[in-house]
Amino acid sequence: MRLGKCMQIGLLAVGMVAAQATAQIAIQPTEISQQDVEHIQASLQVKNRVSALRQYYDNSDFALLETHLSPLPPLQQEAVRSQLIDYAISSAVKPGGLDQAKADWLEAQAARMPVFNVVEQGDGYLVTKSAFHYGAKARSLVIRWQQQLLAQQMIEQAEDGALQLSQWLVGDIQTQAIRRDIFLAQLPELSETAVEVLAEQFTSDSKLLWLPDNAVIAAVAAASGDEGVYHLLWRRRSDQYSLAELNRLAELAPQPAATKQLMAATINPTLKLQAYRALITLKPLPVAARDFLSDKLSEVDDGELVATELARSGYLEWLEQLASASRSQVLQKNFRSALAKLP
Repeated sequence: MRLGKCMQIGLLAVGMVAAQATAQIAIQPTEISQQDVEHIQASLQVKNRVSALRQYYDNSDFALLETHLSPLPPLQQEAVRSQLIDYAISSAVKPGGLDQAKADWLEAQAARMPVFNVVEQGDGYLVTKSAFHYGAKARSLVIRWQQQLLAQQMIEQAEDGALQLSQWLVGDIQTQAIRRDIFLAQLPELSETAVEVLAEQFTSDSKLLWLPDNAVIAAVAAASGDEGVYHLLWRRRSDQYSLAELNRLAELAPQPAATKQLMAATINPTLKLQAYRALITLKPLPVAARDFLSDKLSEVDDGELVATELARSGYLEWLEQLASASRSQVLQKNFRSALAKLP
């Protein structure tokens, strides 16, 4: 069965959770000491009970598991539930260690109201906390499992050519961030063909222009080398992800593809100084970069900036040759400005 058909991202066992929550609404947590918690957790009776109930967890027989759990005295029951959650965490790493039924039961445990509290005395204050912390552990385990399923689903859809990023990356800010991070983690696992299909979406699907940051765009650009994706990246407002990609390209230069994208990145107002510097520091200057910078010297917008950076990097003699041989008043003006800024 395909993961997309069996996976339920909500994963809330509504009936079980609601029943347990309703049963506990009127219960005021009982205060116990930390020593009481440690004593019951270490008791042989609890350990034996946990050992006996593990088989029901392994078999996802939670009706029978709850039948054996419910009659236990409250303190013992909470200790057993806590240790069963620890067992669930340790067994989740095994193949098939977690399934939908287990996830539903774990969600139900996460939704349980605290039955016992521990009060700790600090320096002039009291802190009240739940005596058993299995709820947070259970929820964390389910979330990790959900994300693993989502990652597997993403890979399957991408390899089938069915992953539409503008739909897959939707949701509130938190959901978008989670899916973004999953995509970034799984992208290196995709085939070259799958990456090419994803790259094409950035030039054909206008909805991808509204991504909240450049993480996915920069990653796809780096993985595919697609010039269209890079062009989109450099035209967007810069952020940590586009800057990181620029730095990566600077490390790869003077490889031709990297050098070409460093030149292309100079269209970005925020990134252009760093892009120019990355080009100018190449020793020796590649022919393509040399021609590109030479042309820039005659431009009004960036010519002075380029002339200044070249002069500071030891290219003053080359600048003098270009200025004396050129009839461009803009180039000569930029050359004089660069000279004036030298120490």
